[in-house]
Amino acid sequence: MPTSTESPSTNASAYFEIGAVSKITGLSPNTLRTWERRDFIEASQRSETGRRRYSQEQVERLALMKRLTNMGDSISSIAPLSLEDLRNRLLEYETRQTERNVTKSVTNKINIYTIGRTAKTWADVLPDQFQIVDPTNSEPDLLLVDLDTTTIECRRRVSVAALEHPGVPIALIYDYAPSELLRQFSTDGRFLIRIPCSPELLAHYLTAALSNASHQADPTVQGNIDFVSAPRIFTDKQLATIAASNPNLKCECPHHTSALVASLASFENYCRRCEIESPKDKEVHEYLGREISKARAIVEDALLYLCQKDNLVIPPDEQ
Repeated sequence: MPTSTESPSTNASAYFEIGAVSKITGLSPNTLRTWERRDFIEASQRSETGRRRYSQEQVERLALMKRLTNMGDSISSIAPLSLEDLRNRLLEYETRQTERNVTKSVTNKINIYTIGRTAKTWADVLPDQFQIVDPTNSEPDLLLVDLDTTTIECRRRVSVAALEHPGVPIALIYDYAPSELLRQFSTDGRFLIRIPCSPELLAHYLTAALSNASHQADPTVQGNIDFVSAPRIFTDKQLATIAASNPNLKCECPHHTSALVASLASFENYCRRCEIESPKDKEVHEYLGREISKARAIVEDALLYLCQKDNLVIPPDEQ
């Protein structure tokens, strides 16, 4: 493991304690301690009170390691690298991204690989500038991952995506998701987009994600459900299509109403996941699920009425 060569007699101002290092690099104090415990890093020295102190060179190393792990490298693979090797590794990733951007500007197409059914549903209604690709045939410019599943599966999806497509920006879409999970992904530098939103706004967010910007802005699983919910009139695909349509009415009511239905349906599914992940609160989530289901059915009836009045063509159920 490469370590700094500074002498302990060096002026203390040249060193940073763990709190400052955390703020500079974006790595939590717990992560820094874990990496040290696993011999991935080592503090240059300790203060008289036993606090870890890191040199300027180590802080740069940690910042590089943070960026590289976000891009898909495992910490164990990059920890042995020298500072110069870490810089070159990051430069290699940035060069690849620049090449992708150049290719994209020539073709004027953004290739998206979707992970999760909800991600596919929303990608289908994006403007023609975006196209869904199979990564076995075309290299994606962006990964669109939905968080419409359990917490464990969400983490697995994102980890696997980062490992299989190093350096490719990842955008995460959600409606309802645990705040702890969202904070973790935000800290990891993932681009978060809350749905439902208009296809134009989603396209804007995805374009920003390609620039590795950050944005803090739950879509649908078919699991075992204990509460009886009202049958759905509209599928997620149909709602997304209505949201992308051009209404004849001189207002945005069909768009807003379809977004409301989608959000209520997402919350129903969130309640189902909560039942599984928090068994002791099952009764609470069963009640919430039933009541939200009733509300969703009422709003769906209103949306159906709007579609009929506006002569909006509802696409067939392709699920």
